[in-house]
Amino acid sequence: MVAIDSPPPNPQITISPVYEILKIGTELRRIYNPTKYNTQATTFRHYGPINRFDHHQYPLDNPGSDPDRGINYWGFTLSCCLVEVFGDTRIIDTTNLKVALIQLTKPIKLLDLRGSAAMKVGTVSAISKTANRDLSQAWGSYFYDNPQTFSQIEGLLFSNAHNDEDAIALYERAKPQLGSSKIKTLPLNSVGLRSAIEDAAIKNNLICNFN
Repeated sequence: MVAIDSPPPNPQITISPVYEILKIGTELRRIYNPTKYNTQATTFRHYGPINRFDHHQYPLDNPGSDPDRGINYWGFTLSCCLVEVFGDTRIIDTTNLKVALIQLTKPIKLLDLRGSAAMKVGTVSAISKTANRDLSQAWGSYFYDNPQTFSQIEGLLFSNAHNDEDAIALYERAKPQLGSSKIKTLPLNSVGLRSAIEDAAIKNNLICNFN
């Protein structure tokens, strides 16, 4: 098993970040539950930390509401969103869920953590897959807290832990870009999505439960 150190990186390492710019017209997808906390398509979650790269200013064992820091997670494909939400249970349950499809009208700057790009910022690509949330959240905060090294990034680009598809964590810095994007939403149990969901389920060995 690869060793994953906590930040900051070894001072002897030269940091040379790799960035990915999401261009105007880029499409992103997200699955969300509008029945919980009035969550909308582009809502940032200010309660945390809970998930992989959450950068909230609370410990993992005592999360809280952080008005200054919010985060949300996206994929380029519906398949990525499905495995991120349902990959652990392997059962796709569409109850109360919606899919947001947004098209950017402003660019978003991401720090690349895929492959060797993770090593160029002082960590390893396994940071995107480790079950140790203390570690991954510490790095998420470190990248956010050090703009002098990583610039004023709006989020992180990483390989998801379930099937290696590209996934995105957006800091609240990306709120203007999401707020100006073109937004379309559909219920996850929409007939129009059923074929795509079934295809993703077959490819990723998931079970469909349409409600």
